[in-house]
Amino acid sequence: MKKSIINDIGLYKTRLLSMLTEDADICGLLLNKEEFTQEEADSLLYSRIFPYLYINTQADNETCLCFEVDVPQIPTGMIKDMKITVWSYSPLTQMQYEKDGYLGTRPDILADMIERKLHASSQFGIGQLRLESVTSNVLDNRYYGRQMLFTVPDFKTKG
Repeated sequence: MKKSIINDIGLYKTRLLSMLTEDADICGLLLNKEEFTQEEADSLLYSRIFPYLYINTQADNETCLCFEVDVPQIPTGMIKDMKITVWSYSPLTQMQYEKDGYLGTRPDILADMIERKLHASSQFGIGQLRLESVTSNVLDNRYYGRQMLFTVPDFKTKG
């Protein structure tokens, strides 16, 4: 098989989906309950956790977690930069949430959970992911959210 520079986009997305559905705190926040089965956690894929930006403002009134992976530049012949953008959104009617060890609104807490999970991970690139920015935004006057931008260098091609 030929080497591909963008193959890691799919690899990163697969790893992120797995990491997020295996995290009890993240799944508990999205499911809005402490006790749940792995089947319930897996049901979050493409319903509340999306590997692309997706907010269905016409249907469910639920908290969502979205992410995207990009290759913004290839600075050398051996290295490429990888960028992971994560969005955590909640309806304005569901902003309140409490969890020991966390502070803020539901999207703030979800963003904090994700940052802690990704910061501790060594599954991406060369070294640790760097959190570059955290910003807020409002969507459709009904959803409030956080956007986080992570970067990490990685080998241009593998294999």
